[in-house]
Amino acid sequence: MEKIEIMSDAYEAVLPRRKRVKAIAKSRTGKTRSPVKKELLALLKMARALLSANSLDAALHAIAESFPELRPDAILLISSSATGDSCYYLDAPHGGSCLELNDRMCSKVRKLVESGTHPMPLQAFTLDCGSHVAAAFSDDVNGGFIALSWQAPPSQTVQQHALAILPHVAELAGMRLNNLLDQLHREEEGQEQYHALAATQSRQMEELRVSEHEKVEARELAAQDELTGLQNRRGFLAKSEQCLLIARRQELACAVIFADVDGLKLINDQLGHAAGDELIRDAAYIFNSAFRHADVVGRVGGDEFAAFTFDNATPRTIVERIRAKIAQFNASKKGPQTMSLSIGVINCDIHSEETLAEYLVRADEEMYRHKRQRGRSPH
Repeated sequence: MEKIEIMSDAYEAVLPRRKRVKAIAKSRTGKTRSPVKKELLALLKMARALLSANSLDAALHAIAESFPELRPDAILLISSSATGDSCYYLDAPHGGSCLELNDRMCSKVRKLVESGTHPMPLQAFTLDCGSHVAAAFSDDVNGGFIALSWQAPPSQTVQQHALAILPHVAELAGMRLNNLLDQLHREEEGQEQYHALAATQSRQMEELRVSEHEKVEARELAAQDELTGLQNRRGFLAKSEQCLLIARRQELACAVIFADVDGLKLINDQLGHAAGDELIRDAAYIFNSAFRHADVVGRVGGDEFAAFTFDNATPRTIVERIRAKIAQFNASKKGPQTMSLSIGVINCDIHSEETLAEYLVRADEEMYRHKRQRGRSPH
């Protein structure tokens, strides 16, 4: 008894003034004995193990391993702080653990503790007919309980052993356990912050991707002819200039082809602009279908179309392809109205510095020359 009083006095002298946790319980403690020499040595061993423990699991295992004769089914740490209660539960035989505010066993012990009516400072007490032995601890900020739990009440010898040493376990381990619990909370908060930051970055990247996609779509729509779906004049010139640069770098054969719908003015005057628009759409479809996906095809004027082609076939072969498709269209169409295109072709000199706009003008002039040769007057 004298050794225990000296130990308590030493802790009172070294540690700062502690706020006493008023542990309340329905108790069947009976008369508790003082720790014997063997138990005091085990407490010293436990204190050393606690100093090197880097996790709550390790700390609670150190408590269980220091007193193997107790063989609890669980060790519980119930901690109260300004930010709320925490409960850490260690399945002693199997090593499982969890941190949960309302764990079933922790909630049971908390309710049993709170159901009593008188304070028990620095003294262990039994709960639930001896199935639990608990002791209070406190530090400058937080307080709580350490409890040993058995599925069935242990023997009187084990119970008396637990009642004798648990207050000293709580006094030695309470502050260290709270520190480890705070560390665990900080790690969990860090993980939550990391995942929240990752989710925010992922969301921002997705918003950026969607924004860029929308910008691309907007640019494509701005470069698209509404009536035919082909590139408009601005879009055709921009893309064709890029293709001409590629052709010059890689020394690829290329050509500019210009086409004009014959007789559109007459159709508009006689049948109306709706019929004229339909003729333009049909002509655009036929003209575009003669080229490959890599070629650039656009509507560059009211009834004028142009293409920049890398086709390995000669441009004249492409013109023949267009005329064959027109013939098929006219053969399948009912009524006297037929389609006719005047076409001009210019092969590009990849070693010259002539611009795309200049090639386009030359192709337009070539188209009108063929139109005049065929005896058709410009509309």
